[in-house]
Amino acid sequence: MYTIDIHHKGDAKVTTYTVFKKEEAKDKDIDYKYWRDADEGEYGISDDDYVAKVISRSEYKPTSIYVRFPFGYAFYNPNYSSTKLNASGRKANNTISGKTQWEVLSNGQTMKNLSMVFAQTMDYDKAIDHVFKNPSLNKRKTWKHRMKKEKFKNMVRDELQKLLQEHGMTEAFTLDLLEETIKKAKDKGDVTNLMRAVDNLQDMHGMKEKHLVKTVESLEATSNTKLIDELRETEDKLVATRTTTKEEE
Repeated sequence: MYTIDIHHKGDAKVTTYTVFKKEEAKDKDIDYKYWRDADEGEYGISDDDYVAKVISRSEYKPTSIYVRFPFGYAFYNPNYSSTKLNASGRKANNTISGKTQWEVLSNGQTMKNLSMVFAQTMDYDKAIDHVFKNPSLNKRKTWKHRMKKEKFKNMVRDELQKLLQEHGMTEAFTLDLLEETIKKAKDKGDVTNLMRAVDNLQDMHGMKEKHLVKTVESLEATSNTKLIDELRETEDKLVATRTTTKEEE
């Protein structure tokens, strides 16, 4: 059993909803129906056996029905049984998939278009203007914020690597340049501009996030990318909080 607090638009305070496991609902003599059949205010059970109250239910003609539960929502056609609604494994309750809004956005075509344009211009405003055509100041500010997140940076890096490879500037090419720079440095040559170019190429390839092993006579590189599973991104504002409650036996 756990609770979800939702601040509904227009309400002064949050509303707390309880989500029960099937066995818990039976122990509390809660009457419930299959989620497709439950009306607003009634309890419905999800396909993975979680029971909660239906917050709202609407019918959109000719064949679409919307059902909202505390843990999420679904649109379904009553003529087909393929649509499922699960409560577990969801990160957000305000998307159909259960993914966060940012995850949904980052996999959308708009974000892909922005990453392609930004990879070629390296200019936030130019990319936004190209994709949106005369965006408002608020829209520009919102998308600039999203474009500075790590997910977008990774998308841009992927696009940059495609562009570099099209011109033959692979990681191996970059390492050869770096080795050449080291040799010229040993000969006391002026390598400032060349080093700057190599540095930029390393950034584009994301090679600074990999281990570079250098020796006096040779240069070696490993391609072991660091896998950092940290939630460093500032998530879009959540509309609900979840509290898990365990009852003492």
